Parts: sequence; structure tokens; C-alpha cells
Amino acid sequence: MKKSITIGLCTFMCFIAALMAGSSSAQAQERKNTGRKTSENAVNSEYREIIMEHLSKDVETRQRSMQKKAEAILQALPNDEKLYDESFMTIRAYIAPGVTEEGTPEVNFVYEISYNCKHLEGTEDDYPIGSYDCNESNSCRAICGLTKMLLESECKDIFARGKKATIEIHSTTDATDISHIDYHGEYGEFKYCPVTFNDEQLRISVNETEGINNNAQLAYIRAHSMKAYLEGTVSLLRNTENEYLFITRCLPEIGSQYRRSSIVITVHSPFDDKIVEMNEKLINDEYVDYNIPKAKEPASNSSTFVLIIADEDYPAPIPPVPFADNDGEILQQYCVKALGIPERHVKVLKDANKHNILVEGVDWLKDITVAVKGEANIIIYYAGHALTDQNYNPYLLPSGVDVSKISVFAQKKGKKTSYKTKSYTDRPLGKGDLTRLLEEAISLDSMCIYFSRVNFTSMTFIIDASFNGIDRNGDPLFNIKMNNVKMRGLRIRGSIVVFNAADFNKTAYAFNDQHHGFLTYFLLKELKRTKGDITFKDLYTNIEKMVSYESSLQNKLQEPTMIIGGKRKDTWDDLKFIK
Repeated sequence: MKKSITIGLCTFMCFIAALMAGSSSAQAQERKNTGRKTSENAVNSEYREIIMEHLSKDVETRQRSMQKKAEAILQALPNDEKLYDESFMTIRAYIAPGVTEEGTPEVNFVYEISYNCKHLEGTEDDYPIGSYDCNESNSCRAICGLTKMLLESECKDIFARGKKATIEIHSTTDATDISHIDYHGEYGEFKYCPVTFNDEQLRISVNETEGINNNAQLAYIRAHSMKAYLEGTVSLLRNTENEYLFITRCLPEIGSQYRRSSIVITVHSPFDDKIVEMNEKLINDEYVDYNIPKAKEPASNSSTFVLIIADEDYPAPIPPVPFADNDGEILQQYCVKALGIPERHVKVLKDANKHNILVEGVDWLKDITVAVKGEANIIIYYAGHALTDQNYNPYLLPSGVDVSKISVFAQKKGKKTSYKTKSYTDRPLGKGDLTRLLEEAISLDSMCIYFSRVNFTSMTFIIDASFNGIDRNGDPLFNIKMNNVKMRGLRIRGSIVVFNAADFNKTAYAFNDQHHGFLTYFLLKELKRTKGDITFKDLYTNIEKMVSYESSLQNKLQEPTMIIGGKRKDTWDDLKFIK
């Protein structure tokens, strides 16, 4: 069964104008003295737009990851919990403007999840007539379960202790007349409780003795069923100060597709500390995405040609690669601006499959080397997933993998799920699955051997990827049973130099605060500091030191490696990107 998940991102950049007014220095000092320093009065107005852009990219990355995880979970549900074909589980995460109780602007995080099925064959996904328990509706159970899993896996820092959260639970009934439904008091008794029903403010009372006697009460108890689930299972909501709002409605039509619920959670000012921190880092020029230096002579590095492969999105259940798109975009800007490489000499392939890389990328470079008669300095950059075979031979895994060929990706679960479904990583890839997966991949050995037969002046690979079955988040990606053989390096016989994010049995992580892979961030940082005028020896020495240090502080030690072809053993250290 095919599920469709629609994802949206709303940045609300008009919020910037509200923040631009700022507060006076006296007000800022007053808030600081009272221990209530907030983002809107602590940020230099010069950096507001940059900060909002950075936060928006961060939320967009979280949303992509939530999308993939939701798709994987929905596909793996047991048959009696599956949602129907042509169903839509809509998940949105975005930044929204708000105003605090004191009347000052705030930056809020909003999470929304809802369900829709356009065809009547989906009616069994929704509440049966007279039912109010969210567990009796496949769609509501999925909404609640996904909310727990997605928030706890992607938004732990947003739901920080002491933050305020507004939780809207939307619940509808159809127009079926309600005479009497027994209420067993599972969620308590209610007397004159406020609720929005059909856009009007009402007071609702429900108790076990009198039961449920109208649609207003039924919709209200359905909303409380979802509240009970969230309170009982979503651990992050125990950190926040929560206000629940119930928005209920009785629709004029009859049918179970009109008996549905949805959730909107707004976390107020979760980014305050982050905004203040970013402001200080921007003042100290610690972000590589901004203030990129410019070469003395634009387009002067005319003998250099660059292929940038940024594979971020993969088909479910393979998760995305956080910040791979940003890695590629910013590196392209450094190539053109800082290194003086002509823009037409830099090709960027995003979410490229094997065919794209080989035909649009490798063949493009091959034709160039022929055209310039070998007078070419070639740079190939890759950010994406990677793996090794059972003998540690390294492969790049491009986007567009045909997951239908890999049986372990489509494994079925026969038991009830609590949305902690076992992933495909719990089982080793069988020999057949591994063979089919490697057919979708690109052997680094083969690529290096190929280029060793091509005339060029210099060739540099920069690989920001993990090969050990662990992704950038530190989560299992592929479970491959390795043979008992000694790991070896790449078979590089020519004049090729490889900057590798980590050894082939180690993990390459994301530097979340900077929206880059660790290797890419510190590579760009050195290019920014030196304006590109740095030898490979100094570049690698500095990158290795900084990546190891910073990653260890974040409890995810990463140690870059350098691999040098035989013909470059004695000449690699004086190479530079600027020719």
C-alpha cells in the first residue's frame, strides 16, 4: 500500500520586521538584570535575517527527517493498523511569529499533524459510530503514535524544561444523532469546561452517570482521549508548561470520514538561547555560511573543475543525510567566490542517482580532461550515504536507490505496534540484498582506478560520509555482517588525494549547530580563514585537529583521514586549491 505524506515549511519572514524594532539598551540591561534576557532585545539587528534563515533551515531539516521516519513507520504497520491507499498523513513543522504575555515578539516552533483520505474506502481508518477512544481509530492512533516518535527523536532540544507549550486538539463528529453513549469516566468528569464548538465558546459537562448525549460532548471526549495519550506517553511534554485548547466541531455530513482528530503543538520561544548564542557567534564570525571571502581576481582559477554531489534525500525507509544540501550549496559558493573558480566550472548534483553521477558528473569531467588535454585540476566532493561490502571495500550510495529490490526494507511485522517498530537495521542484510544494494552504489576503488587512466594535473576527492553502517546522526543505517578480513585502504595508484571524513570503519557525524558535516564545516572554516591560500598539508593538519577536538566535546569523536595515491606520496603536501 502506498501512503502519501505532504510536508510544508512556512518561514514567516515578515516576523523579522517586527523584531527589527528591538528594545533600547536600557531595556536590554533591565531584562538581563532580572534574569529574563530574551532573543528580541539581545540580537544585533544586522544579523536578524541571517538568524531567521538559519533557524528556518534547521526546522526544515528536522521536518525532512520526520517525513522519512513517518513514511517508514506507516509502511511497516501491521495489516490491521494500516491506513488505506490514497490516504494522506500531513506533517508540518515551521517557525511562526508570536507575542509574549508582556507584548514582545517571540519566535515559536509549530508542529502539526492531521489525516485525510479522499475516498470512502478509507472509512475504517476513522472512529466507529459512538466511539471516543482514540485507539479505536487507526488514523488517530497513528497521529498520536507518530507525534510521540517524531517529537522525541527530532525535537528534544525544542521541548526544553520550563518552556511553554500550547497544544490544540481538533476533533470532529459527523451529523449522526447522539441519543446516549455510555461514558466510563476514563478521562475524569467535567463540569462547565471551556471548549470551542462550531466556532462558538461553550461550557461542556460530562460525567459517568449521565454519559454522552450530544455531539458536542462526544467531540470533547474524543479530544480528551488524545490528550490522555499525549500526557501519558510523550515524555517531552513533561518538560513543558502545557496549555490544552480543544477545538471541536460537528460537521453537517454523515460518514466516518467526518469523525477525525488532529494536533497542533506550539512551543513558545524555544529558540531564545539559540538566537542569543548565534548572535555572539556571528559577531565573532564563527559561521562559514556568511561573509564568504572573495578571491583577488574572480574566475582566475580557470584550470580547476569541480563536481559537487550533495545527496540528502533518499527513499523511505532510508533516512535523509542532514545538511548534505547545505554542504553542497555553500561549498559551491566557496569554490566560485573564495577559490576564484569560474562558475561554469563547478557542477552541483543534488539528490543524484548512480546514473546522474556517472553520466552527468564523471563523464562531464572525462570530456573536460580530453578538451583541455590534461591541463585540469579536478575536485570531486561527495556528501551522502555510503557503505562497504563485507570485505570493507568502500562504496558511495547515491540517492534514488530502488528500495523495492531490497527485501529487508519491506519486512512485515505481524504484531501490534506501539510506534517503536523495529527498523530494517535490526537484521543483517542478506547476501542477495547486499548484492542488489551494491549494484545501486558506486565503488570508490573503481572510480579511482578509472581516473588513474585519465590525464589530469591533480585530482582531489573530498568525502563527507560514513561507510560503517552508521548515519550522520549516529543511528544505525545498514547492518552488514563483515567477513573476518583486515580492513585496507583505497587502491589508489595515481596522483589522487582523498580527504576522508573518517576511516571506513568509523562514523562521520553532522555538526548540528553549524548545519554541516564536521569535515565540511572545518574545511570551509579553513578556506574562509586563509581565503583558500593554504597547502594540503596544513589544511589536513588543521582539519584533523579541529574535527577531532570539537566532535569529542560533543561526545561523537570523529577523526578524518588522508589517503594519498602512489604518485603523490612525495608531492601532496604542497598542493593548493588555488592554482
